[in-house]
Amino acid sequence: MFVLNLLNNIRHKNSTKTLFLIDILYMKDLNAIYGFKNGDLIIKQLGTLLKNLVKNELTVLLKNILNRKITYEFNRKHADVFSLVFFDDLDTSVLTKIKSLILAKLQTFQFNIKNPNSLINIDVTIGCTKSNNQNIVVYAEKALKNAKVNFESYMYFDSNLYINESITQNLVDTIKLNIDEKTVEPYFQAIYDNMNDCIYKYEALMRLFDKDGNILLPNAFLEKAKQYRLYNKLMQILINKVFDTIIKYSINVSINLEYNDIINPLIKNTIIARLQENDIGKHLTIEILESQKIHDFDTINDFIQKIKAYDVKIAIDDFGTGFSNYEYILKLNVDYIKIDGSLIEKIDEEIYSNLIKSIVGFCKKQDIKLIAEFVTDIKKFRYVKSLDIDYSQGYYIQKPLPIKTILEK
Repeated sequence: MFVLNLLNNIRHKNSTKTLFLIDILYMKDLNAIYGFKNGDLIIKQLGTLLKNLVKNELTVLLKNILNRKITYEFNRKHADVFSLVFFDDLDTSVLTKIKSLILAKLQTFQFNIKNPNSLINIDVTIGCTKSNNQNIVVYAEKALKNAKVNFESYMYFDSNLYINESITQNLVDTIKLNIDEKTVEPYFQAIYDNMNDCIYKYEALMRLFDKDGNILLPNAFLEKAKQYRLYNKLMQILINKVFDTIIKYSINVSINLEYNDIINPLIKNTIIARLQENDIGKHLTIEILESQKIHDFDTINDFIQKIKAYDVKIAIDDFGTGFSNYEYILKLNVDYIKIDGSLIEKIDEEIYSNLIKSIVGFCKKQDIKLIAEFVTDIKKFRYVKSLDIDYSQGYYIQKPLPIKTILEK
């Protein structure tokens, strides 16, 4: 058998193979309840059952479906895990029939245990994949793990996704490198005063860099940073660098915070500690993302009250989409509203123009300043000014740049 398996692997070395891993579910519990000898007996019976199933029913099934004979290899991989390799690129529908046959057989089979003499049923988890390279076992193990995590009896892992996982790992490594070397940098985008025709302040936007010095924009790394619990460290570095910039150049700067940032002690305490250390509150605006639904207004208002004691201004960002309603404005002591760019993009369409006018009217009555985002050309800029919106921000005004580049210009 060993020689035959070796010849099969050599013959099909570079061809696509289909691998099933079959694992006894809750094996530790079976050993604890019935003892290790009975556990070994169950594994032995399962091995025999699967071997006979493959040799008889599965090979017949595949021959009837494919009209040809399929070479396979079955063995016990380790402990309570069995490996079944078909040296063929089997279609997804065929994989479904194979796993269904295995599961159906096991659901009706009663395993014999001794001391006490009894018959029991067991559950298995099956992971499956296809590949033409040596990582096929890794892919199948991923499928098996995913099935267990999601409480599924079977799961298939597409080996092509592993390439994306490698890219993801590279991205995570890049994020970690930026944290370790503190290369997280704020880029600054100007906010223009429409009434006085001058730059009023800047919004700080996070940028990371890969090992070759290329810029990574937030849409490339932000979700992964949150998923891998690295986002808070990025924000802490960014906040400290923004404060250092304000101190050095005496410029007015806005920082974006999500609801989760505000309730996070690390980020919240970093901001308050820096405000206590440095008398720069009058230069700082905190923009709260309106698209992140606020669940606890008391906590947010408590934070606002604390930072407003240092003359910090508050803005609601992305207003006009998502969960937009005026309840935010009435419940929060805000100084600015930033009209979402998706509305400004369509400002020349009557329905959107009317919506923007209603926001302008409300804010004028509440003495709240308005900022139009996504002002990308002179036409939008003129339209924004004609609606009596206080400030403009967008690529027509200025792209995000390092502060030194802005000051040099």
